[in-house]
Amino acid sequence: MPAACTLYGSFLSAPTYRVGLMLALCGLPFDYRHVDLSKGEHKTAEFLELNRFGQVPVLVHDGLNLCQSFAILEYLAEVTGKFAPATMEERQRIREWLFWDADRLSPGIGRTRFFERFAKPDAAVMDYMRMNAEAGLGVLNAQLEGKRFLVGERPTIADIGCFGTLIHMAEGRFELANWPNVKTWWDRMSALPGFTPPYDLLPKFDRAAA
Repeated sequence: MPAACTLYGSFLSAPTYRVGLMLALCGLPFDYRHVDLSKGEHKTAEFLELNRFGQVPVLVHDGLNLCQSFAILEYLAEVTGKFAPATMEERQRIREWLFWDADRLSPGIGRTRFFERFAKPDAAVMDYMRMNAEAGLGVLNAQLEGKRFLVGERPTIADIGCFGTLIHMAEGRFELANWPNVKTWWDRMSALPGFTPPYDLLPKFDRAAA
């Protein structure tokens, strides 16, 4: 992957972290452009030229503007060959995990964290989102029983995607220890070469590739 990468995102964004973590685990340097969501920079005409959806992250690589974090993970796996499926069946299983995360895990975890940090909606709304998050964590915990990683014996973008969803779970007042299989897997992911926590990986300012 010789062409330089530029990642546009926010240090608060779990989707941005997913992509940044993938780049870090692959050992790929990248320029970083901080997008201040609080100032609406993701809705400016300039940013919308990069991402028509007005969301972070955006990865610019080899003349392509890429958006949607799970799609970017698939792209990076394809162009680098790292954390990629080895078989057609693995490809399908990885996609199933990514689509499940987007549907079942991310909404509950992400919105509960948002409500805890930035907003206080009606208590019934909080309870509903927390219930959904804990249901997703329960599924993940059960599926990790006796497994090292989500698909096969090595980490793939399925693991990176789901791990990126959970990375800020403590900010939503979720206790990782309540899901022991998730905790063991979390520790295994955190030990991968190149792993970097989110607030170390993503600054609050623009940064050139190291």
